[in-house]
Amino acid sequence: MARAAASTTGSEPRSVSIEVSNLCTGPRNLFPAPAARSTHIVGVFAGDISNSLPEMSGARGFVRATGVACLLAVLVIPAHGSATGSDGVLSGSAQPPTDTATKVAPRSGRAPGARFMERPAIVHNSVAALSILFVTADVRTPSYLRLRKMVSDDVAVRMDLDPVELDAAWSKSPRDHQIAVLAAMTQIGVRYAEGTESSYVQMDCSGLLWFAWRASGLDMPRQALSQIDPRMRIERKDALAGDVVGYGTHVHIYLGVDVAMIHAPFSGKAVRLKHMSESQLARSMWANPSNIATYRL
Repeated sequence: MARAAASTTGSEPRSVSIEVSNLCTGPRNLFPAPAARSTHIVGVFAGDISNSLPEMSGARGFVRATGVACLLAVLVIPAHGSATGSDGVLSGSAQPPTDTATKVAPRSGRAPGARFMERPAIVHNSVAALSILFVTADVRTPSYLRLRKMVSDDVAVRMDLDPVELDAAWSKSPRDHQIAVLAAMTQIGVRYAEGTESSYVQMDCSGLLWFAWRASGLDMPRQALSQIDPRMRIERKDALAGDVVGYGTHVHIYLGVDVAMIHAPFSGKAVRLKHMSESQLARSMWANPSNIATYRL
């Protein structure tokens, strides 16, 4: 079953807990992963979303509530043990465990969702903003705009950018681009690991873009070179927040102003914000993933 409970004290931001059972099997396939995942998931995130969700009653309301809960679980629960090949592409369902691989790891004693709650506020606010955008096509929903601005203001402080200019740039982007930007923000602090795309655990540069754009519903290629395919190329002057910027085999997500990017850099580092250097900019290519629809039927 899916259950949502919200609590608030005074003017404190709401904290919403979502408990999800194996009803999430279908919606979680938005991000393909091995079959050997837990069917009991608890996702905890911060944000004021209760007033933005449509009224839920009857069978239709149950289906809507279940779908929202499952989508939130996708964003919050780490994707452990991705089955990937040497080229970083998911190789299908994971192999069943052998007799020598059935030992149960000792329980840490930590509450479900504890690791997620240790993530910075920008991650929590991005998840909360996405939880609203997943149930509405209207990017002008007041509660969504409030949460999105909290994220963009955080980015502006971290990168010494004009917060008004950054918020305006995100407003100009279509819904799928906004989802991609916010989904990438949920992975800030996740460690780099080549050939992986395990959300909240580890991923490489193209894995971050694959995760972020798949959240928007786009069939994003997994490889960096395919993510800047010539058929998706655009001019820098036409780029919007959420578009792809890459050189060689390294790719970033553009944040809409100046040379501000988010990317998964290299081994030993974590997903982070970045000002691209002039030398990198000179050899970079720009691409709009939405153009995939023009050649992939």
